[in-house]
Parts: sequence; structure tokens; C-alpha cells
Amino acid sequence: MGPLLNQIKMWLKHPQLWSFVRFASAVLGLLCYALSSSFNSLFGKWNMLKTFLYCVFSFIICTAVLFIKVSHGPGSLRLKAHLAFLVLMITSFYSFYFDKAVNGKPDAYSIASCAAFAVMFLGLSRHSNCGFELDLLYFFLAALTIQLTRIKWVFGILGACYSYALIMIHSGLDAQQGANGYHGVPEEPHVIQVDPPESLLNSSITQDSAITQVDSHSQEVNNDFALIKPGLLSSLKALKKQNRKLLGLLYGQSLMEPFDLDDNLLIDMLPCEIINNINETFKMALAAGYEKECCHLYSNCRREFLQQFLSELELKHTREDHNVFITHNILSWNRTFKIALRVLFLYERRLCDRVFFGFSSVGDLSFVLACKELTTHLLNFVNTIVVDIRSPLAMFRRVVSMFEELNDMITELESLFPDQAGVSLRNDAIKARRRLGETIRDVFKNLENLIHCDSAIADVPGGIEPITCDVMNCLGAIVRVMPMIEKAFKEYPTTTCPSFPAKIAWMIELLENHLEAKYKIYTGTSLDYVAMMNNTMYIKLETLKHFPSARFMDFGRVKRYSFAEILGDNWIQKHTGEFQKNLEDYQRSSWDEVLGLLKLDNNNESLAKDVAIESMKEKLKLFNIQFEEICCTQSKWFVSYEIRKEIIVSVENMLLPAYGSFVGRLQDVLGKASYDYIQYGMLEIKARLNRLFLGGKRMSR
Repeated sequence: MGPLLNQIKMWLKHPQLWSFVRFASAVLGLLCYALSSSFNSLFGKWNMLKTFLYCVFSFIICTAVLFIKVSHGPGSLRLKAHLAFLVLMITSFYSFYFDKAVNGKPDAYSIASCAAFAVMFLGLSRHSNCGFELDLLYFFLAALTIQLTRIKWVFGILGACYSYALIMIHSGLDAQQGANGYHGVPEEPHVIQVDPPESLLNSSITQDSAITQVDSHSQEVNNDFALIKPGLLSSLKALKKQNRKLLGLLYGQSLMEPFDLDDNLLIDMLPCEIINNINETFKMALAAGYEKECCHLYSNCRREFLQQFLSELELKHTREDHNVFITHNILSWNRTFKIALRVLFLYERRLCDRVFFGFSSVGDLSFVLACKELTTHLLNFVNTIVVDIRSPLAMFRRVVSMFEELNDMITELESLFPDQAGVSLRNDAIKARRRLGETIRDVFKNLENLIHCDSAIADVPGGIEPITCDVMNCLGAIVRVMPMIEKAFKEYPTTTCPSFPAKIAWMIELLENHLEAKYKIYTGTSLDYVAMMNNTMYIKLETLKHFPSARFMDFGRVKRYSFAEILGDNWIQKHTGEFQKNLEDYQRSSWDEVLGLLKLDNNNESLAKDVAIESMKEKLKLFNIQFEEICCTQSKWFVSYEIRKEIIVSVENMLLPAYGSFVGRLQDVLGKASYDYIQYGMLEIKARLNRLFLGGKRMSR
């Protein structure tokens, strides 16, 4: 029975329950009274005017009892006395006319209305202390008992029992309030559990005790703090109301670029009266030795504000695209952490200094407890991101930006939490930064794995492979943040740590070897050389690009780096030589046999003229067939504009002179009859060559 009784007591203290009881009792009482014989005896029969006035009166009463706020009563005792006198006169006149007008036994509606009105005023006594609630409660209980006695004296005993029950409920609840030294139901502060440093609080606070800290607080301290607590809760509640203004300002500013908000503006927005009231109340409590209680009440209040701020800028969970999701969250993290460190925590620090003026040690502890949860949440997000990134290379620049931001933020954390209380936060920040640094350090390892895991079959026949674009884009991102990469390598070295240029050169060489192995399936078709030219030209163009480095400043201007500066001229020359070799191999593979058909055998004079003519006809026929096949096949291939131009020029320089000489010799021998065998003129040959490598566009003859 004990737990059940405790549960009932907790139930009866719930303000929302009494709000419902008051409203339901008011509706029932007014409805029953309107239907009772007492109303007809006092006011006569119903008409339109009476109905309208009674509806208005009922609406006002129901609204008042439903939305009444917690009150300690009027500030003036004289006003309180006048209200009590006014109620006394109203009830006296009502009793006089009621006794005079009503004869005989009352009906059920009259009895029900009295019982309902008694419950309504019992509920009002829980939320208001204007001086007349109890008087009206006793009045309606007396009226109920008298009316029941008129019916039968046994019913009078039931009325007395009902009256006794309501009075005992009121006295029991009033006794619990008196133990707290507080009338009305205070709003309980929102509690966010954070395990405080054990050495600072001198006790280990479990999760259950942290959640029920405010409810059990009045039982753990003596009556002195119990008298102070209501005023302190009231001041903290006033401080909470100001949070809405601050959150609106912070959220609006957070959407602007760049973010620029002074913490002085936030502290100036708080009314001095609120801060002074909290300070004066804390002075009394701290002077009495209640540092722990004050610290918890205040830090719980401020944690709620910081939690609301975090929810306003909450990291979104849109999963339409994983990389978009990660990018959005990293950008939100950067922005939230900056606002927290450079505005919010500075504001909380200044607020603690003013609230706990003269008690700096309690203020320092309250500040750490208030800010610890938000800081820990933001630092834990780093670990979550490192684990959640599916492709470290795709998110490499974002990871570097977090590493760079956290590098600056650690210094700010040290300045905000310089004492022993902030050591754990600084250590957490250092560990988070180490996770990011190790992820950056392993970028070349991840890049190597990416190359090894690439498909052995070409994805784009003859074109630029996706792996080439991915690797060069990643290397470009590495070059952009080269100073931060070198810093990560120095702070978190591996067993083997070659120079930065050597790593870049080795990674490109590994990519090219992978491409050569991939294109062996095209051996004998010349497509392998075209594909290598495509990819090596792309690599060359990427290496000649300049990338701005955000952290390297050169005479006030952003210094730019390129692969060429990192790798050196020798590497560029070597790479250019490889491209020329691929071009020569392409010419030999595609056009050497065709050029062999156009060679003129001037030294073989032993052949008869007819035999020589037939030989030239046969060679020209084979040339036309092979030239047509090459043009049809290679017109479907695609190369970049630079490569296409260079290939066509080299082929023209080879083919056009040989073809012109061959056709000229044939015309000398056959005359006009040679046109029966000549399928292409010089301009047609050139036009067909200009249509090579257009990616499948049709050739017009």
C-alpha cells in the first residue's frame, strides 16, 4: 500500500490534474445549477436574455478556472481582505434569498451543483491564494450537507463524509506545501544529466539521482534553503523566458555569412533585475553552505538553454545522398562549434561571473557543468564522422577542414577551461583531433587501396577512366591542403615516411601501371595506345593546374602550388616523353601497314610494265579497304581535343605525302584511266582524318 499511496500523492500534486478537475467541476456545476429547481425559484423561468447572460457568465467562469496561473495572492493584504469581504457578502445574500425562495426538498441537480462547485474551489485553492477559495469551499460543502439532510438525515451523514474527505485532501496537500515553504506548484527545471568531475563534487551522482535532483532537493536540505529555493526557482524561470529571445537572435545570425555576433550583445539583452535577483538569492544560499545545491540548480537551467541551441542548429539526417549528408553535417558542425566557442560559451562565462559574483570557485564549476554536455556532443560528432565516412577520399577535404578548425578550437578550449575542471574536455578535443589527423595521414594508403580495388576491365573504352579522375582529384585536394597534410604526417608519423613529392610521384606511377595492365585487353587494336594517351594527357593537364592553399600566405597573397612545382621539371619531361612514345606506338600500330602499301618500288626494273600496273592497282585497292576500316573504327573512339589535334597532324604529315606520290605515279602510268581506281582525293583523305576520334559521329563521304 505504501508505494500506491505515494503514487497517489504524487498524482494529486500534478498541476495538470487539478486544471482538469477545476474545469470539469465548473462545467458540471454550472450545467446542473441551470437545470435545478433552485435556479427557477431564484431567477424565474428561462428566456433568451437569461440564457445569453448565463452562457456568457459560464464561459467566463470556465475560462478563468482553466487558465488561471500560479499565484501567491494579491500583493496587498488590504486588497485580500476586501476580496474576502466581497465574497462573504455575496454568499450571505445568496443564502438569504435561497432560503426564502426555496421550499421543500431540493432536487438532484441542486445537490450535484453544490458538490461540483466545492471540488472546483478545492482546485482553485491549489493554484491561487486570494483568500476566498476556502471560504467558498466550506460554503458549498455546508450547502450540500444541508440539502442532503432535508431529504433524509442519513444522506446528511453522507454529505458530512464527502465534506470531510475534501477538507482532509486540502489539508494534506497544504501540509506538503508548507514543508517546502512554498505555496503553488513551481515549474521544475529541465534536467540534462552530465556526470560532473568526482573530485569537484566530492560524491558520485548516479543517473537516477541526477534525474530526480530537483524533486528530492527540498528533502535533502534544511528549512533555510527550502525558504530560499522558491525565490531562486522563480528567478531562474524568469531567466529561462529570456532564452527564447537569445535563441531567436542566435539562429538568425547563424544563417548569415559571415557570422558576426558579439557576446556582449547577448549579456546586455538580459534585464539587470533578473541577474541581480539570482545573485542575491545565491548569496544567501552560498553563505549558508549550499554550494552543491546552487551549482546543480543553475547548471541544469543553463544546460537546457544550450540544449535548445543545439536543437535549433541540429545536424540534419537527410539520407538522399550519403556524401551530401556527411558534407552538410560537417558544415553544420563547423558552424555550431564556432558559435558555441566564440559566442555562447563566452556569454555563459560572463553570466556565471555575474551570477556568482564573490564565489568564483562555484561559478567555475557551474560553468563547466553547464557547457560540458554540448562540448562533449560536438567532440563525439568527430568520432562519429570518422567512422561513418564510407569513402575517406571523397570527404578528404571536409576531414581536413575539421582537422584545421579543431586545431584552432583546442586553443580556445584551453582559454575557456583553464583549470582542472576542463582537463577532460581538452583531452577529448585532443583525441578527436588525433582521429582526424590519422585519417588524413592514411590518405595515400586509402588511395592505393582505391587503385588496387579498381576493376581490371576498362569502364570507358579508349576514354578517360573514372579511376584516373578520382585519383587526380584526390591528389589535387591533397596539394590544395599540402601544409596541413605535412603537419599531420609530422605529428602522427608512420614507420615509413618518404617525402611528400615522392609520395605524389609514386601514386601517379602506380595509377599509370594499373592503366597499362588494364588496357592489355586492347593489344593489336591500337586502342590501348589511344586510351593511354587520353589518360596520360589528363594526368599531365591536372599536374599543370595551380591550386590555392588556404593556409600558406606569401606577402599577403595566397600562394599557389602545382604538381609541377612539387614534382619538378624532370618529372614533367619524363611524363611528356611517355606521351610521345604512346603516340609513336599508335602510329606504328595503326598506320605502318597502310603506309607500306603506298611505297613505290623504283629499283625493281625487271618487272614488266603490265605487272607493275597490276601491282599498283592491287595496292591501291587494299589501301582503300584498310583506310576505310581504320576510319570507321577510330571515328567511334574519343580523345580530348588536344590529343586529337596532335594525332591528326602527325598522321597527315605521314600519310598525305606518301598517298600523293603514289596517286601521282599511278596517274602518270594510266592517265585518265587512273580515276577508275582512285577512291579518295587528297582533300577527301584529309576530311576523313579530321573526322577521327569524334566518339561515334557519322562520317559523310
